[in-house]
Amino acid sequence: MRRLILLLLRAALLLSTTAVAPSLMAESLLPAHDPARSILLSGFAVNKPEQLSDIDDIAQGLSHEIARRLRQSQQFEVRTMPELLSFNWQLQAPPARLLTQLGLDYGARYLITGEIRNAGIRNVPQLFGLWSKPSRSIEVEMYVYDAPAGNLLGRFEFSASADGDVHIGREHVFGGVGFRATRFGQAIESLVDEAAQTIASQLLMRP
Repeated sequence: MRRLILLLLRAALLLSTTAVAPSLMAESLLPAHDPARSILLSGFAVNKPEQLSDIDDIAQGLSHEIARRLRQSQQFEVRTMPELLSFNWQLQAPPARLLTQLGLDYGARYLITGEIRNAGIRNVPQLFGLWSKPSRSIEVEMYVYDAPAGNLLGRFEFSASADGDVHIGREHVFGGVGFRATRFGQAIESLVDEAAQTIASQLLMRP
């Protein structure tokens, strides 16, 4: 009887251990609360809105996709805000007081903003000009600020391009399946990947 009780106790202990382990593992994958690694992304300014009429809300979409990748790294606490630090879609350098206030309001150390400088389509001559192929590039500038200090930490430029059918269509949600199925959508996705990786590596080097 005593031996049976011991076996039952061991079985109960084993079940409780295996039940708790997955939850502990999941908790360990969550980013720890660290104000020094908190990021706020604003919407992006658009230098030439007429070039982006075929893309659904790129000003917010680009910000959200970069934020999503930074969260996936599990190294940062990331928030986004809908406002653009721009006037008439043109990027303005934010005053130090505004940076400090946004940092306090959102609990963020870093503020990231940017501008989509170009996304135009050009025809590239082929076979000595007998025919041409459409080519489209996207050029983005990003700025990383230290919100509490109110100063600029770094400026980064990213670009990507696609050839052929470079139209996306506003019916495709930015970053969605249909968006990623287009050639230019894939180019933008590669730019987002590069931007998130660059920003993450730069901020992780800071104390």
